[in-house]
Amino acid sequence: MTGTIRRKWGPLTWGLFGAALGMAVAESSAEGAAPRSIRVALVQFDSVPEQTEHNLDEMERLTRTAVEAGARWVMFHEGCLTDYTPRLDELAEPVPAGPSCQRMMRLAKELSCYVSFGTSERDGIKVYITQVFVGPQGLVYKYRKSWLWRGEDKGYRNEWARYDTGTGPERFEIDGIAATCFICADGAAPRCLERARLVEPQIVFYPNNRGGLPDFPVFGAYAAEIGAPMLVTNRVGKSWDYDCKGGCVVFDAEGNVLAKANRNGEEELLYYTLTFPGAGRP
Repeated sequence: MTGTIRRKWGPLTWGLFGAALGMAVAESSAEGAAPRSIRVALVQFDSVPEQTEHNLDEMERLTRTAVEAGARWVMFHEGCLTDYTPRLDELAEPVPAGPSCQRMMRLAKELSCYVSFGTSERDGIKVYITQVFVGPQGLVYKYRKSWLWRGEDKGYRNEWARYDTGTGPERFEIDGIAATCFICADGAAPRCLERARLVEPQIVFYPNNRGGLPDFPVFGAYAAEIGAPMLVTNRVGKSWDYDCKGGCVVFDAEGNVLAKANRNGEEELLYYTLTFPGAGRP
């Protein structure tokens, strides 16, 4: 006896089939997503202690220059708005409601770019060393330094004496890319690097404010431990008694140097084009 066998596809069968098809399409789309390239500018400049308006003018000038050169992300150093100061009651500002953040948000919106910069943040009675991230849509994220420097107060750098502590690295998204951030002395804490690794970032932001950066293998080891490219900034010029030499650098996920700025204390914008595999955004 011959004939045609007809299968009955009920709602459950179709549901399972649809779900499997959807997963397959999503997986295929993710695998087929084109790599995304983002041009970054790491800025080393002389931010004058306690001269917020002057520093903002310089940051705007340098941001415009970077964007004209094709940068989409512009990164400044730790504490670039006011540098270290004992006048935190006067100079620390709320984030993002303070006038400095508002100005930088307007600039990022105008230029359709993302800017990261350091400030002293006031939140009620607490004061933090904060790295702020702004973009065309406004505030993107803020990170508060967690492992503060404790030492002599030369140049008002005994952070334990003046600042409150944050809660450590966490994952955030900037321009569609998974990121994390930590600041200067944070990097010397093993728990900081472990936290950064556990959030599985695609990029690490590591702003500094110190006289000079260590030899490349030191920070390169941080990038390798975390397993992600790392952007490092540092200031130049006079920070009270400190003569700062700069040395911005881009590391890959294995800790190799991809690009580096001068370590002679000269102002510089360091450009590099990052590529994120399968980021899937234009």
